[in-house]
Amino acid sequence: MSQSIEVVIPVHNLERPFMRAVRSVLDQSPELADLGVSLGATVVLHNLGGAGDPLRPGPESDGVTWLRCDDGIGSPAGPRNLALEQSTATYLSFLDSDDYLEPGSLAAWWKAAQPTSASAVIAPLRTPEGAILPAPRIRPSKPQVLDPLKDGLAYRSVPYGLLRRSALSTIGFRYTEGLRTGEDIEPTLRLWFRSGAVCYPYGAAAYHQTDDSGADRVTSSINPLAEEFRWVERLLSSGWLQEATLAERRTVALKILRVHGIGALVRRGAGAAENGKALWDGAERRYWEELSGRLFAFAGGALPALSRRDAELTRAAATAKDEPALHAAVERHRASGRFGDLLTVNPSAVLSRDSVLRHYVAERLRAKAGVFTVS
Repeated sequence: MSQSIEVVIPVHNLERPFMRAVRSVLDQSPELADLGVSLGATVVLHNLGGAGDPLRPGPESDGVTWLRCDDGIGSPAGPRNLALEQSTATYLSFLDSDDYLEPGSLAAWWKAAQPTSASAVIAPLRTPEGAILPAPRIRPSKPQVLDPLKDGLAYRSVPYGLLRRSALSTIGFRYTEGLRTGEDIEPTLRLWFRSGAVCYPYGAAAYHQTDDSGADRVTSSINPLAEEFRWVERLLSSGWLQEATLAERRTVALKILRVHGIGALVRRGAGAAENGKALWDGAERRYWEELSGRLFAFAGGALPALSRRDAELTRAAATAKDEPALHAAVERHRASGRFGDLLTVNPSAVLSRDSVLRHYVAERLRAKAGVFTVS
């Protein structure tokens, strides 16, 4: 067989149902073998050196490669990069230990990659609630090859799917090490924007997320803004983005502010102090003021398609000195109404590609066209 797929499953906690993930991969071997594609799963045990061997040799381990990554760093990047460095497969796919792949998914994704020798196939992503995530913002025409700007690839922050290893090598794809969260955002953007043809397997079986990660998941707590947004510091200083077009930089900055930034403010404005520590204070305000300023500067000084209500919350948070002030700003954001959501800070951008109004219209057309319908 000249083609091969390797699915990498990092394991940080042996209590997670990682063998379910493994089985969801290996069960697809016969279907792929019929297509001339060999399949294997690589399980990377991360910082579990003292936990013993989690699996006795047996039939269930056939097709599984076991690696250990004892770097002592609380970041998911290390085990993923280790597997990437050692892989010889044609295609790679990364699977979280608490998630699984639906039957037939890998074969469908592989078939989608063949006509264009795609560098990446973006997986349909089924949420724990059972719905297919309507992202990225693919055009209703269902193009065979996606355009990073026209199809809103910045709105898919994780590289779930099928990734051609040679393309990863060409662009220097590596997860950003040393980060507890956000380690995949910059390399994923580089993959979507710079690797070559990127496809979406319309109607294919999905990558299935679950709520089975347990209480120790890193992203479950609210960290200081400086910790939560360390990945932004790395991203804004990356060479390829500094050299990107203004349209590309604006799209990326808008997505960061709209999704990650506003989301962080809303969580803090609606939350309660954790362990007696306030979620918002002078230090947080100053960091937000600096971060939002950097994003606008990165975008050439303006984000015309930003909604009026998001722009107002962005400005209000930069002057909110304490939790009550931020809470009031978040409440105004929630109560701003549809016009605040649809209208843009620059009136001429209300129908632009990245505006909320344009997105809502396209969303209805996508639903009618069945862009995110799984057969």
